[in-house]
Amino acid sequence: MDDQSDQIIGLRGVIVNYRIGSKGRNPRWRQLILRFDLPENVRPDDLIGRIVEIRWRDKVFKGRIYRKHGKHAVRAFFKKPPPSQILLGNYEVVIVG
Repeated sequence: MDDQSDQIIGLRGVIVNYRIGSKGRNPRWRQLILRFDLPENVRPDDLIGRIVEIRWRDKVFKGRIYRKHGKHAVRAFFKKPPPSQILLGNYEVVIVG
């Protein structure tokens, strides 16, 4: 398990989109769909519960992966909603924990 954790921490991914859905308890603008280039022996299910970080200008947005989205993507929930400009700028997402 430690070998797999070493492979997961530091993985870089991209932001696909905001999660679009009905309004409810968890506002949709705080949820992002992310995609990572995973090694062969790591599945998207192994990323659930990991902490991700987005750096935008001088700000850092931290979130947690909470479920899988399709075959290759995951969803992350953020405490503070990241600005919508991150969709335009190809900012990278990094798994930090």
